[in-house]
This record gives sequence, C-alpha cells and structure tokens, in this order.
Amino acid sequence: MRFTLYAGAALALATLTACGTQVPPPQVASLATPNATATAAPSTSDDSKRPQLRLDSSDADVDAAWAGYKACLKANGHKMLTGRGDEHAGPAGAPGETPDMNDDSPQSVAARKACTDKLPLQPPELDQSRNPHYLDQYHAYLTCLTTHDLAVHATDPFGSGWTYDDGVTQKLTSSQQTEVDHDCRLASFKLG
Repeated sequence: MRFTLYAGAALALATLTACGTQVPPPQVASLATPNATATAAPSTSDDSKRPQLRLDSSDADVDAAWAGYKACLKANGHKMLTGRGDEHAGPAGAPGETPDMNDDSPQSVAARKACTDKLPLQPPELDQSRNPHYLDQYHAYLTCLTTHDLAVHATDPFGSGWTYDDGVTQKLTSSQQTEVDHDCRLASFKLG
C-alpha cells in the first residue's frame, strides 16, 4: 500500500482512483465554508478559484473540498463508480460513489475541465515548487514517522510518498497511524 504525503487528501484521492492506479497527487484549495479559514496563495493561473487546503485542515474540511469536486464532476456527467464502501459516501449520498478517473470519454474529460476550479489544491508547504526546503522537511517527516513506530519507507522519487515496510506488522492502530502522520506533518513542514 502506498501513501502520498498528505494523508487526508490521500484518503480522498483513494475515492477517486481504482485500486493500483496512479493519478497526480491531490492538490488543495481554500474551503468556502464559514468555519474554514482560507489561505490565499499567489497564483498566476485560475488556481486562485480552487479550494486551498492547509496542513491543519480538519478531516471534515478536506472531505468537504473533495465532496464539492466530486459533486461537480457528477453534475457535469462524469462517469461514476459505485460500491466503494460506506466510508466514502458520494456527493449525492450514495455509498461509495466516486468518479471513474480512468474514464477518458469526451463527457468525462469535459466534466473534469468544467470542474477544474473545484479541484482542491495541496497545502503550499507540501508543494516542492513553493517550498524551497521541501525535501529536507520531507526527510524530517519520514524520520518522525519511523520514530513514532510507523514501519514505513519513502517511495521513488523521494518526496512523493511512502509505503509500509514489507513483512512488518504495524504496532499502531489505523487511527493512531493517522494521528502520527498528522502530527509529524505539522511538525516537519513549514514555508520559508
């Protein structure tokens, strides 16, 4: 099992991909909810309209950003997959309804284009083009994970994600792993 750096977005990304399929890492943008704090990032493209996730975004904020993107895709006729499990309820409330990101039909391509402004942007700290210390901080992040009993290692290219060590039983529960990942991410990444 392989994980991208941003765990919350990775879980959302899993809802958008078929098993074993690679898609570009999720990106995060500013959430348009009264409780969310938006982080405006300088942009030279239409990215300024996209929701901007932050390192400290709650799971609910991350889920809301991805739900908005999925709802837009569905409303624009993107092919949807069903039966992905109750933990990933689709935008219309159907259990496990997610966009088929392997569908390159003209209708699905048009839906992705129409929904570009809803695709969440990754936190700027996790963007190698915006964070000059990203790789050093990624090293600190992996060290933090392993120091806190996660048996993981980096995947290639370095900085793109991590995976569990083969043949090693994890000492932490799934919720403990999520907490360690979140805490290590916050402790390791900073802009500037």
